[in-house]
Amino acid sequence: MKSSIRSALILISPLLVITFNSHASEVMSAQFRTMAACLSGIEKSSGQKLKVVTDKPHEVSGFLSNGKGFACQKKETGTEGTYFEGWYMVD
Repeated sequence: MKSSIRSALILISPLLVITFNSHASEVMSAQFRTMAACLSGIEKSSGQKLKVVTDKPHEVSGFLSNGKGFACQKKETGTEGTYFEGWYMVD
């Protein structure tokens, strides 16, 4: 049941944001169905332009225009299938 609820949330809200404390900064992260949706979601959520450093089919990463890091990475699991995990740093 938990898996089906999570899948429904991803379909309804592709930018489900979770925060984690990491020293003085926080990490905003979410799961997306495509790499394009991941990159677009980070750009919209952060309000920053993306400066890409690594551009590979399974990972795109770099810096936001404010200098903080971001990444979108392809993930594959048996229970959740294939998705793209996106994250970016905030103060």
